[in-house]
Amino acid sequence: MSFKMPLLVDQAIRFVRRNLPKRKFQPRDGIESESCSAKMLKLSRFRDGVAIYRPEDKSEQEQLLNPFGDPWVTREAHNPFIPTMTGSLIAFLNSKVGKMGTPLRGGPEVTHAYTRYSGYSPSNYHYDESVCKLTMKMPAFEKMREVFKRKGLNKRFIGYAVLNYDDGYLFGPNAGLPEEYYVHNPDESLEPKHRLKFVEGPALDAEGCVFDIRRPEVRTALCNRVLEIMVANEIDAVLIDYAVRRYGFGAPSLIFDMPKDWFPNFQENQILLFRELHALLKENGKTLFLNGTMLDSILVTEPQLVRQYLKISDGMFWEQPFRWEWRNYERDGIDYYDRLQQFFDNSHVMKKQLIVKSGTYRFHGTEDKISGWTKRFEMTDAGIERHLAEYLTCFFMLYANRHFDVLFHTHPAKFFDIYTSEAYFDIWSKRVGQGVTKRVRYSNHVHMREFDEAFVFVNNTLDPVELDPSVVEGEFSQPIPAITLEPLSGKIVMKDELAAIEGGVATN
Repeated sequence: MSFKMPLLVDQAIRFVRRNLPKRKFQPRDGIESESCSAKMLKLSRFRDGVAIYRPEDKSEQEQLLNPFGDPWVTREAHNPFIPTMTGSLIAFLNSKVGKMGTPLRGGPEVTHAYTRYSGYSPSNYHYDESVCKLTMKMPAFEKMREVFKRKGLNKRFIGYAVLNYDDGYLFGPNAGLPEEYYVHNPDESLEPKHRLKFVEGPALDAEGCVFDIRRPEVRTALCNRVLEIMVANEIDAVLIDYAVRRYGFGAPSLIFDMPKDWFPNFQENQILLFRELHALLKENGKTLFLNGTMLDSILVTEPQLVRQYLKISDGMFWEQPFRWEWRNYERDGIDYYDRLQQFFDNSHVMKKQLIVKSGTYRFHGTEDKISGWTKRFEMTDAGIERHLAEYLTCFFMLYANRHFDVLFHTHPAKFFDIYTSEAYFDIWSKRVGQGVTKRVRYSNHVHMREFDEAFVFVNNTLDPVELDPSVVEGEFSQPIPAITLEPLSGKIVMKDELAAIEGGVATN
């Protein structure tokens, strides 16, 4: 049951909240807040960040796909040390097929600039959720594949699907599946009106009737359908969303509607489903990625469980593990940074691919606070995006192994959503070499790592930090520079630049 709070009561509560004593970290259930809204952190102070390009130097299409980053043409060489993955070509496609907005100026030369950039991406995968949702007819995907082939780019395309609920793509809007393929309440009912429906939050277009994966025949039907579509459309790999969960998925209301045996057995059935799918795809030369290990679930998803899913997949798609994290996870004596380290180490030991989705859109307000991706475009600019891109890149490099991990970075776009963007920043061209050390803790929320040719730093606090080399003496092959790190920032210092730091002091 729901009710609307009386206006005066609501106003009183808002007044009290506004006038509470201000703290840097608002506690929530004993865990420091992960809130990272631009308003709270006053990101406007980054608006003075230097933009080293003029927007008019970019084509109209690049301004849509890469509105805040450095021009694609400035990427001069393939860089294996900071591996990145390309994503979207949808702005170009839509300009040609007449969907979403008016036709755009520009032609083959624009496509050439984009595919030239894509060719320099070290990853051989390409992912665009907007055109790669698995369904039997995928015209936008076919167009994208044609463009890549015409430009001589050999990319492995990743499709997208959900298997926990019927979203209308995998089997189509009129699937005609047996009624027992769905979960009902009451459980014994086979009436369509009694199907249980998953509905995501207001900002995500994700909903559908829940599949009953307790049934072996349902699991097999789902696996066969995924393979059928991948073969028909020449798709090399698939990402399954809502995959790695401990107890279940979906809106809280489902907890009260699901059958009694659903949650106690959900994980077992989910693993059976993906084990069968992985075996089927492997037999047919296809690759399986699982999504669901993200920041929001990291505190309830143990490394042991992640290892179970890694065993039955070729790798994971990890959404937004890097944000401004001020909380410590003390329930098992492991803090947040060590928990991240466990996840990366597990995948490296098991030789699994980690695609780390890094994006700035969550820093402008979380999905429950701002409905719609394009709203974030209006809340940001080149200074903010550069600061965040450098921060997220450096956070990634604290943990990454270039043989197994790839960075997939997006930012808000005016045209459609985050998957329209194809961001690029010159920091990704820094040739830092191999990792010499693992992540080293300098102080609470300040971490660093040494590479052959550079030091990487992350300051995850709200205050500037003046580094004292003596604090980590003996941890590295040479002393770290005595520099000042900006609040909430990442920085790469190339070793050949250290001599230019007069007196060992410089600012970020």
